[in-house]
Amino acid sequence: MLLSKQYLMHTVLITGAAKRIGEALAHHFAQRGWEVIIHCNNSRGDADRLSTHLRNLFEDRQFPVIAADFSDPVSASDAIFSELRILNLCPEVLINSASVFNPGLLADTSYTHLRRQMAVNFEAPFMLMKAFRQYCKMGCIVNILDTRVTSNDSRHAAYTLSKKVLMHLTEMAGLEWAPEIRVNAVAPGAVLPPPGQDETYLKDVVAGTPLKQAVSPGDLADAVWFLVNNGTITGQIIYCDGGAHLGK
Repeated sequence: MLLSKQYLMHTVLITGAAKRIGEALAHHFAQRGWEVIIHCNNSRGDADRLSTHLRNLFEDRQFPVIAADFSDPVSASDAIFSELRILNLCPEVLINSASVFNPGLLADTSYTHLRRQMAVNFEAPFMLMKAFRQYCKMGCIVNILDTRVTSNDSRHAAYTLSKKVLMHLTEMAGLEWAPEIRVNAVAPGAVLPPPGQDETYLKDVVAGTPLKQAVSPGDLADAVWFLVNNGTITGQIIYCDGGAHLGK
C-alpha cells in the first residue's frame, strides 16, 4: 500500500525495532500517535508480528516493515531509503537502535570480529544518518549508545570502540548539520539481560550503580522521547544508567 509523503502523521524510523529496546521504542512512539517504520534483519517474523499487533491497536496506521542487513552498511542504507521512496514516506525522526553485542578482549579481537561490530554499530548508523539528511532534509536523529562509552573496560572491546566512535559522530553531526538536523544520543546502562544471561545479571549490575535502581525500557524510551521533542537540544548525550557512568 502506498502512503503519502505528505502524510500528516508524525513518522519515525527505528532500526532493530523487532525486539528488545527497539521494540519498546516502537510501542512508545505508536502509543503517542506516530507512524513507526520497523527495521529488522534476522527477526522478520518478530517484526511482522509487532507490525500486526500495532495495526490491531492503531488502525489508522500501517507500521511498515523494512528488512536490511547492516553487515553491508552501504547496501542496507540504500535498500531502506529506496523502500521509503516506494512507500512515499519521509520520516522526521531516525533512531539508530540496532546493534550487535559480543564479548572479547583487545588481544582476542580478530579482524572479522572488529569489522562486524564496526559495520553494524557504527558504519550502518553513519550511512543511515547521511541518507536521512539527504532525503528528509530536516528532522531529528537519536543514536542509542551504551554507558560503556565512558569506560576503557575491554571485556567487550570491539563493541565498546564502535559505540565510542558513534558517540563522537553524534557530536560532530550535531554541530555540522545544525540547524536543519538535530543529532543526540542516549547511553543506557543494563536495561535487559544480554543473550545467554538472566535477571541475576541485571541485579548484579544494578547493585554497582549509585542509584541501585534498574533502568526499564520505558525509562530509556522516555529519554529518547525527550530528545525528540525538545527542539533546543543537539549534540547531547543522556546517560540513562542509574549513574553508572559516574564511577568509571
